[in-house]
Amino acid sequence: MPVIKAPSSPSLGTTSMPPVQQFLQAARHCKVDISAALALVGIDKATLYDADARIDGERFQRLLHHLIEHSEHPLFGLYSARFIQPDRFTILGQIGLNSDNFAQALKQAMPLEKLVGDMGITELREHSQGLKMVWHCQYSHPLVIPHLIDNVLASWVNFARFLMEDNRATAVEVKLQRSQPSFQEAKEYQALFDCPVLFEQSENAILIDKALLTRPLPSGDNRRLPQLMANAQQRLKHMGSGDQLQLATARVIRQLLPQGTISRELVADQLHLTGRTLQRKLLKQGISYQTLVDNIRHEMADYWLTCSELSASEIAVELGFSDVRVFFRAYKNWSGHSPGVKRLR
Repeated sequence: MPVIKAPSSPSLGTTSMPPVQQFLQAARHCKVDISAALALVGIDKATLYDADARIDGERFQRLLHHLIEHSEHPLFGLYSARFIQPDRFTILGQIGLNSDNFAQALKQAMPLEKLVGDMGITELREHSQGLKMVWHCQYSHPLVIPHLIDNVLASWVNFARFLMEDNRATAVEVKLQRSQPSFQEAKEYQALFDCPVLFEQSENAILIDKALLTRPLPSGDNRRLPQLMANAQQRLKHMGSGDQLQLATARVIRQLLPQGTISRELVADQLHLTGRTLQRKLLKQGISYQTLVDNIRHEMADYWLTCSELSASEIAVELGFSDVRVFFRAYKNWSGHSPGVKRLR
């Protein structure tokens, strides 16, 4: 399975071509120069049509950053969800099409979402009204994150409507961590989701009621499901799962950094491991815990310095440093120059 490798050690995994194509199609409609965008991140056009190709997450995140900036669309992520093509969305789309109902489609697909990409992790929680889908974003760019969250949640809603052949199918409510948008932007969320959309929440989630979950799908034919699931599991096995601990650790580190100084034991506890076991497992993958922390801090610092108006002191807090001087010393060790030099470039 071809993978376009990034020059640095990746911590964002890989993604398949359908999500890349979805964002590119939205960008085309926003009059973005797609050829220039692909050239900027080093993606050959032929790769887009290779069904087995994957690109590293760092490169995909840089592509998204470029498309978001050049689209000049304040809700580019939400807008891009209309370009989802579930029937082509890898084998997960086929599993959905051949499920009896949406609940079965979700529960079959969720353990396989890595096949689509490592952009985030979906958690399914039982709820008194039905089922809550909570999505945890894996990416780190402050500009990219809200657009990617909007895209994923809206794409799931459009995916459900596609499977049910019902454009009016809707969730009970949608929760988003992003800040309250303008009145006009809020109307766009309402138009797409067609249910209450709550902002500035503690999670990014969709609440789906039981009636919608159990509604029979018009095209459902679960006789094909065993073979489709077997094929999906084989693809997942072929991709390998050796990097999953590194990805999961990176996600926890990013979540905990703004809370203050973090420790290996605290991160390990979130992963149901001891600190020593986490270190040993990471070393077997060729990276130490502290190196992973430093890599993530360096990556996030670069993004905050180039894509925000946060002061150095505020960035130090976001990265979990106790003092801005400690941040300055660390950044100089990583890059060979001060944060101010990076901000001026």
